[in-house]
Amino acid sequence: MKVHTHGHEESALVIILAETREHVLTFDLFKKNLLDIMNADLCLCVARNHREDTANPFYRHARYIWRYEEPDDWGDAFDDLQRRRGLQNDWRKLLELGDQWLGGVRAPDEHPGSAGILLFFRLFLKESIIRHHVLDHYDRFIVTRSDFMHRVPHVPLTLLNPGYIWIPDGEDYGGYTDRHLIAHRSDILPVLSVADRILTEPEALYTEMAHCTNWNLERFIKFSFTSMGLEPKIRRFPYTMYTVRSVGGNTRWRRGDYSGRLGYYIKYYDEYRGYKLASLLIKEHGDWNRFTIILFHVLKRLIESRYGRQILRLFRSVIPRYPEIT
Repeated sequence: MKVHTHGHEESALVIILAETREHVLTFDLFKKNLLDIMNADLCLCVARNHREDTANPFYRHARYIWRYEEPDDWGDAFDDLQRRRGLQNDWRKLLELGDQWLGGVRAPDEHPGSAGILLFFRLFLKESIIRHHVLDHYDRFIVTRSDFMHRVPHVPLTLLNPGYIWIPDGEDYGGYTDRHLIAHRSDILPVLSVADRILTEPEALYTEMAHCTNWNLERFIKFSFTSMGLEPKIRRFPYTMYTVRSVGGNTRWRRGDYSGRLGYYIKYYDEYRGYKLASLLIKEHGDWNRFTIILFHVLKRLIESRYGRQILRLFRSVIPRYPEIT
């Protein structure tokens, strides 16, 4: 266990949320470009089900493994937490608010996807951090997923001010991306409390959310951060990893597009383009500095503009020693 110290390298706990996927594709680079670079411990906060291969390297390298038995209806898991807290509110009324922020909870008009599962695991993770007394052992907590391909070294924590909550710049879908987050120990419990009001005050939450009919997980996270006063603390860092799926790999949402060259599915091409941009700038961990972070953000904005293809061609032409960008 890496007990935190003041004035020295920060200690970190990397947490895989909900399930371990695609370890054959991702683990080696996850370890090299995230876990080892941060000298971090690993925690799995995942479901116990027949899909989880507990012999995979994520399990072998984990210091903490917190598992919740997967139900047929993830609404039962919310009910279980509610009972343990001594609450009796009718939270399922929130399912009337469309349309994809409670996926995984069974209902006549069931929401698609897995957002409800991911919200539950934030509740379960918060409870587990408290129960196992790990909060004071780490300076930073990185909540992420196992199917990210980390082909570029992660931005160092030394460049991410601990007074802020850090999320990658992209994949927001009208809110804040849910796929990766870095928070100081003073912020991690509030960050994980985004779903608390589902159980504690669903009636008031329903009233506040009723103005919108197209809720998704990203919008709900931003809404919750705003109502909790966390939004001013949100900062962005370069989005350098991308989500993958193997042939036959499990998914509850986007299947992705198959790359014959790479031999796997790329689930979100905007993520992949971010990786390709970062690969032009960053070859090793030491290449990250404040200038390369700013340059990444500027180039990303330019590439996303109407002149993006021309800018990419120009940028590529002046750095011919780097591989092509698609």
